[in-house]
Amino acid sequence: MIIALFLLLFAGTVAISVSDARSYLDNQLKTISQDTATSLGLSLSQDFAERDMILVDSKVSLIFDSGYYQEVTVAGLDGKPLVQRLAPARIPDVPAWFVRALPIETPRGQALIMAGWQQAGTITVAANPATAYAALWTSSVKSFWWFFATLVITSLLAMLALRLILRPLHLVEAQARAICDREYPVQDKLPWTLELRSVVVAMNRMTRKIKAMFDDQAEAMERLRTDSYRHALTGLANRRYFDMQLQQLLASDDEFHTGALLLLELKEFKTLNEQRGYTAGDELLRGAVHVIDEVVQAEAGPDCFVAHLAGATFVLVLSNVSEHEAIALGERLAAALPQLHQRGLAGSDDVGHVGMAMYRHQSASEFLSEADTALRAAQNKGPNTLHVHVSRGAAVVALTATRWSEFLRDVIERKNIVLHLQPVLRNSGERTVLHYETLLRVTGEDGQLIPAVVFVPMAKRLGLIQQIDRLVVAEVLARLQQRRYGDSIVAVNLFPATLQDAGFVAWLDAALRADPVAAKRIAFEVPEYGALDHLESLRTLVNIVHRHGGQFGMDHFGRGFASFGYLATLKLDYLKIDGSFIRAIDTQRDNQFLVEAICKIAHGLDVQVIAEAVETDAERAMLATLKVDGVQGYGIGMPAGM
Repeated sequence: MIIALFLLLFAGTVAISVSDARSYLDNQLKTISQDTATSLGLSLSQDFAERDMILVDSKVSLIFDSGYYQEVTVAGLDGKPLVQRLAPARIPDVPAWFVRALPIETPRGQALIMAGWQQAGTITVAANPATAYAALWTSSVKSFWWFFATLVITSLLAMLALRLILRPLHLVEAQARAICDREYPVQDKLPWTLELRSVVVAMNRMTRKIKAMFDDQAEAMERLRTDSYRHALTGLANRRYFDMQLQQLLASDDEFHTGALLLLELKEFKTLNEQRGYTAGDELLRGAVHVIDEVVQAEAGPDCFVAHLAGATFVLVLSNVSEHEAIALGERLAAALPQLHQRGLAGSDDVGHVGMAMYRHQSASEFLSEADTALRAAQNKGPNTLHVHVSRGAAVVALTATRWSEFLRDVIERKNIVLHLQPVLRNSGERTVLHYETLLRVTGEDGQLIPAVVFVPMAKRLGLIQQIDRLVVAEVLARLQQRRYGDSIVAVNLFPATLQDAGFVAWLDAALRADPVAAKRIAFEVPEYGALDHLESLRTLVNIVHRHGGQFGMDHFGRGFASFGYLATLKLDYLKIDGSFIRAIDTQRDNQFLVEAICKIAHGLDVQVIAEAVETDAERAMLATLKVDGVQGYGIGMPAGM
């Protein structure tokens, strides 16, 4: 708008300047023509009196040859030309369009020629306009370039000024985009203009308000989860959460193939409370949690889930471990119990006992009952002892570590993997496929398929898990390149240890860059309970995948007790709520409230929510009312080769 106004001003100024110049030149030409006619008339009077026409002709030629006149005519009393000089109307070095646009009249000057006191004739002089046009053209060109240079300089200065003035608005735009990207920046430097300052202040206030709203929602959801599923004193999972998780684990062959359940009970806890007070009892419980944590953290191998059942009873669930490994951990736990007496927390060296049962595909109640039987046996054996329940079920045949190493390295070398795909469906409308999740299998020596839950623990111990992840990703990318699954998105699970492998991250970046089409149809998932230990590495990987157009999701969301604050900055595409919250959700009010709260927070961050382990129509219908976006589970679709 400013430039348009300046152009209008420029055009008007040039037009007025040219018009004034043309008027001035018109008057000049008229004056020159009249003055020349008058002076020449006086000069020719004597020649007319002497009838010397040769001299008249010479004087006319002398004036005309100067080039400043277009016409010089000497006429007698009858009006007939006696001497006449005419020049063609040629205007060199001036564009024809300029002459047509700005016509200049050619004024004629007339005077009488006298012979004594009698009129002898007339003289007519017309100045040549070529000189006037040349002067007018030169003046117009100079005016144009002067105003053009002024326009350019003024425009640059105006743009610079506008850039400086409007820079806060660009920062506001960037701030709004950042909010859309789940970031909450605040502008500390306020603009000096009052109007823009008020805009920036309002934007900062809105940013803080949105962040506060998210934080409040996250805190409310964490309080709900804590009140429902955590022991108020020790902070461990409570009995209700333990039952949910155990049911989910035992129902999923892909998560819990072998394992152990250990019950730890502190001795004479009630007596301690009566003799030394409840404060001493609370300190003993916290000390026991510390001991359990130290023993578990020392074990890099097994995945362990710890809960505080009630009173002085704790439970540990070890996933996918051999009996030898479970016994070793149980013995270390029992041997560490006297530390509580050494710290002055327990009244005697006889602190507690540990009972253990191995999983052999029994029910959850049988599993827990066997561990409880073993605990009672340990209490009869002596102080700080472990007892292992002897099951009548069939023993699980396991390969030695050496044989596992040979087998897994052969699988990697030969790329001998089998991928089964399980559909994830939209939970509304036409129930379309959101994506397929890959489930890894390998073919055993007997030709039977071995699920990942069986060989992954050993692959972790042997340091081969990153190679297996790379093998699976490469196979999926190759299939996507061949359009084996059409335009469907295929999700690949990555293990937490892979997140910190710089070599794998660099390889994945290059692989996605090499195939942009496949990169847009692949998604990656990591389990929440392991990935959040490597949050910065996870954030780097998420950014790489998004840069190439892929998706990233969090698997088994909610299984741990991590803060939900990371959701605001991690920029995930979807969450998969752990199946322990989904099983029988149509009858579990607390789980309904938690899932609904998760959906509200996730949807506010443009994150889709998917429910795992959906098996019944009642569960699916309830999830639809809770605004869950997608569903997955045996009741939705069984894993199968595709």
